[in-house]
Amino acid sequence: MKTWLQCLHQHGATRAMWAYDQVTGNLDHYVFESGDTTWAAMDAHDMASNACWPTFVSAVEPHTSKAVSWVAQDMPKLSHPGAMKDMEYFYVASVKVRPGQGPDFEEALGKFAAAADKTKWDANWDTMGIIAGGRGAADYALVWPNKSWAEMGEDPSPSAKAMMEHVYGKAAAAANRKQYLAAIEHSWSSIYKYDKDLSYIPAK
Repeated sequence: MKTWLQCLHQHGATRAMWAYDQVTGNLDHYVFESGDTTWAAMDAHDMASNACWPTFVSAVEPHTSKAVSWVAQDMPKLSHPGAMKDMEYFYVASVKVRPGQGPDFEEALGKFAAAADKTKWDANWDTMGIIAGGRGAADYALVWPNKSWAEMGEDPSPSAKAMMEHVYGKAAAAANRKQYLAAIEHSWSSIYKYDKDLSYIPAK
């Protein structure tokens, strides 16, 4: 990876890439996130990246047992975003919904996000829709940024249940939680750590 990144720097590649090491679950997994912000931006092939593709094939691929890719699309109405800069750890909850249950899941999560925004809840997350992830891929990923393990272990105040009950009342909050859980076929979670050495930040 470092050989490939060196090539990108030498050729002045302009697309940023952030690397994350999985530190719970599958410890030999890495996630790389590119800096595209629009669908149209993905049509612009970076010449430096193309020039370094042979290096990637020769230096990186021989050490890779499996690789998958997908497009992650931000879903602001299902999020309660906070600061991402200078965050070291990311708790990622991946969700696969039952067939046809996407609208119910989004409605329930949207109510949760609206309540968090209304109360200025101190826990923050970004929700992304997973597109073209392949067979078995998650449909959604909820990413919770943290500065440290200690911060990740702190319970939000008030609790999610108390926050929802304050906004909607006990009965409606319970119904929303039931709708959210009923829409999920299965879910799993992992914790990732930002890896500065394997990330590529273009020179300014």
